[in-house]
Amino acid sequence: MTPFMVRVHQVVTGSPHTDHTPELMESVPRTIGQGTHEHVELRALAEQLVAEANAVLSGLTGEPIRLQDGSGTRDQTFSLSRAGNWATVTTSYDGGVALAGLSGPAFPAPRRELAGEDALADLILTLVAPGRRVPTTAGAVR
Repeated sequence: MTPFMVRVHQVVTGSPHTDHTPELMESVPRTIGQGTHEHVELRALAEQLVAEANAVLSGLTGEPIRLQDGSGTRDQTFSLSRAGNWATVTTSYDGGVALAGLSGPAFPAPRRELAGEDALADLILTLVAPGRRVPTTAGAVR
């Protein structure tokens, strides 16, 4: 098993709690190229981590994480959901810049984004924790 699969197993089976609240940061404008690159990189990692988590979940709970892509005329998105919990990662394009964002019931503050790859892994762990909703005060903001 990968280290992330071990973490998923620990969270689902109730091993000693470790904090997996995703770290957030203020969204900052990026060039369209940089913003697109970072979104695609994060989306690719999401696919890998969801596959790993679902491999563990299939033997324990049977309920997988769903990963769904979306796009519009001025944005691209991917959403993660499981058992009523969900979050959407967005990159919006306007005025020649790209701006990343995170939305969902636990992320009411505008213009926050995941603070990197570890934050994405932590976000996925919040979706698999038994009986736990994505925290309403998710993440410290840098």
